[in-house]
Amino acid sequence: MPAARVVVVLLIAVACLQAPLPDGRADDFDLPSLQSELLHAIDRVRPAVAHISGRGSAFSGVIVSPQGHVLSVGHAVSPGAHYRLTLPDGRRLRGIGKGTNPRADAALILITDPPADLPFASMGDSGAVVTDQPCFGLSYPGGQRAGTEPIARFGRVVRSQPSRGMLQSSALMEPGDSGGPLFDLNGCVIGIHSRIGRSMDRNYEVPVNTYREFWNELNREQTFTQAGLPLPQLGVRIDRARRDEKDAAGLTIISVIDDSLAAKAAILPNDTLLQLYGRALRSTEDLREALIAARDEGAESITARLTRGEDEIKLEIAFDVDREAAPEVALPKNDRPSVPDPKGLRGLGALATQLAELEDQLDDACVTIRSDLGETSRTITGTRFRDTPWIVSKSSAVGENPVVSDDDDSVSLTVIARDTTNDLELLQAPEVQHTGAHLTEAAADLPMGTFVLTPDNDGAGIVSIVGSPAFRSQKQQSRGFLGVMPSTYRKNEGAILNQVNEDGAAQRAGLLVGDIITMLNDTVIRTQNDLRTFLAKADPDAVITATVSRDETQLTKTLTLGTVPQNSVHAADQMAKSGRRDGFGDVFPHDADLAPSDCGGPLFDTEGRFLGVNIARNSRARSYTLPASVLRAFLQQAADTPSE
Repeated sequence: MPAARVVVVLLIAVACLQAPLPDGRADDFDLPSLQSELLHAIDRVRPAVAHISGRGSAFSGVIVSPQGHVLSVGHAVSPGAHYRLTLPDGRRLRGIGKGTNPRADAALILITDPPADLPFASMGDSGAVVTDQPCFGLSYPGGQRAGTEPIARFGRVVRSQPSRGMLQSSALMEPGDSGGPLFDLNGCVIGIHSRIGRSMDRNYEVPVNTYREFWNELNREQTFTQAGLPLPQLGVRIDRARRDEKDAAGLTIISVIDDSLAAKAAILPNDTLLQLYGRALRSTEDLREALIAARDEGAESITARLTRGEDEIKLEIAFDVDREAAPEVALPKNDRPSVPDPKGLRGLGALATQLAELEDQLDDACVTIRSDLGETSRTITGTRFRDTPWIVSKSSAVGENPVVSDDDDSVSLTVIARDTTNDLELLQAPEVQHTGAHLTEAAADLPMGTFVLTPDNDGAGIVSIVGSPAFRSQKQQSRGFLGVMPSTYRKNEGAILNQVNEDGAAQRAGLLVGDIITMLNDTVIRTQNDLRTFLAKADPDAVITATVSRDETQLTKTLTLGTVPQNSVHAADQMAKSGRRDGFGDVFPHDADLAPSDCGGPLFDTEGRFLGVNIARNSRARSYTLPASVLRAFLQQAADTPSE
């Protein structure tokens, strides 16, 4: 490895620049004031946001009363089910599912033994929100452990008038966020996270006024409808694989609940319901509508037509259901407090224009690196450091023969050091660079809600907010994928390939069924577990050398690993993520909509201080940054490495 002595220049830039809005109404928009309001509101309401787990799922909620009323979503909560709630301070509480409205996607959980100092937030007025009003979300996405801080996301109200009963905001959501609160800058709950669309501004919230409208029903242990009356329950579990298929003929029953309407009518598991109360059944929604119609029309019995084996039969079901409205329950005393009227801020959807002049100064720290990964070429962003020859980027995305493209020139770079834990690579340019980032003493643990700036050589850059304090990211999805089904060969003599997936890394490298892998790089492979362990530690897109035995002949194959296939059809997974996106020593999240090729570039605060390197697009709502302290340690280690 070439000798390297890293010169670290420490300089704190202190220019806080604000460009006027395109419409000239700078008086409508003051970024420092917005920052102050946001930080204050987050600090005030954060303790009331809960991580909720139970029935094999995890989601979010917000406490809205000292009596322990917790708002969440209907698709996550079941009446009578028991839940564990964990607060940001680590306290664990017990709760029980109360009312659930599947149409409005609203639900309530009641803490069973609330402590005297239970934190809570106020319910605001979703009917008063306006377009372009600032808002923020706090919730626990997938992978965010209970007992840690929730993740903060900033946005604006995109649609103030409910569409299909929902508010729409640009505060990002993803799985696990369901049930989390959307707040205004007064710290009042204006919505509850419900669902998302494919585009980033399609984040839909249950309006908080929906909870107020159905407060009585939500406080009774029941599933109910928009009419406010209990939803009749037939008492069956439907085959999940078929229950929502619009073209399926009937609903196949998996099990029947004891003492239910179905049990009393002698409906059995494996029966297929074809018709109920004169309505054909092709989905669970059809079943729900039939039960609601029977209730609203006062039916005392309903006819079910079903198949049992090869027979088609009819059964009469005694329809003894609750038709009484829920009793009155008082709203929390802190409901709808007196607060300043909401205000829409023009230009909030183009927040980067507020920092246009600063971004123009900082984008010189970004470089574009092109390299060879296997048989393909890859481009990735890098961070250039001023008054040094050093460039840092994302190691797993930098291959052989790296060059930097700058002002139509291509300059070859030399690889100096790698940090595989943090996916960092240090590259050396031929000459000292006179533009770039200064490595500063900026704090890594910025407050949740701090505005940060990702510059872009070709655009306006991206303004986002810090989502939480820095934490260690466990390796979950980011592992190398070979595309094989192995087993141990004979008595620990290698891993034999029983299946080679089409267009996987193994097939592209020419591996065949029956090949026996005996070594990957310098690691001896004796069993299938050795192979799996190696891949679990390897980065996606890593270039490795495989030693293979085929028909008693030893072969050497160079191959480029792939990423674990994503089979999810969820909207949150229909976007590009980094191949290596977790397993870092220390990162903090922010809500920038980064492309994977943007990773490796720098992140700054709104005063121009270098905060770190964007290392991964982890998910729909989280981009990860390695703090400046990690960069300093990496460069210092490279400086202290003796020459070879």
